[in-house]
Amino acid sequence: MSQKEEILTPEGQMALFWRILHLLTARYGNHPMGQLLVALTMVFMNERGTPPTMTEICAATGLPKSSVSRYVSWQIEQGLAREEVDPNDRRRRRLVQTPKGKAEWRWQVKQIGQLFDEISELDNSFRLSSDRPGAEDLLERLIEINRQATGNFS
Repeated sequence: MSQKEEILTPEGQMALFWRILHLLTARYGNHPMGQLLVALTMVFMNERGTPPTMTEICAATGLPKSSVSRYVSWQIEQGLAREEVDPNDRRRRRLVQTPKGKAEWRWQVKQIGQLFDEISELDNSFRLSSDRPGAEDLLERLIEINRQATGNFS
């Protein structure tokens, strides 16, 4: 089994989750997690060839329509998505990814792949060491990875 095929330890999984949150916060600022959830839901549905409606995003995320509307408006303002009239039901508007949105998605996929590689290597080094690192050691290593990746720690 290759290193990429190994299942991450619980520590590795938490490290990966922490790095993804750091990546998204460093890239997009201190936006609510709901906004990131809405954005990723829109991207996933677009990638499957089914651009969502606001109602579908609400159902998928469990967020109220007022929040989803605000988050979608931000996506549209940033040029990551646009509304298109549904040809099957002209009352509905589908949220379609723009070329800028697709480029951002490709960037995210690349970054997440790199993060997974980094955490896999870190996790593997934890497995090979005779002494298991504590939470402080893990966080210290993650902070150093973040500094190298972003040039600072924000």
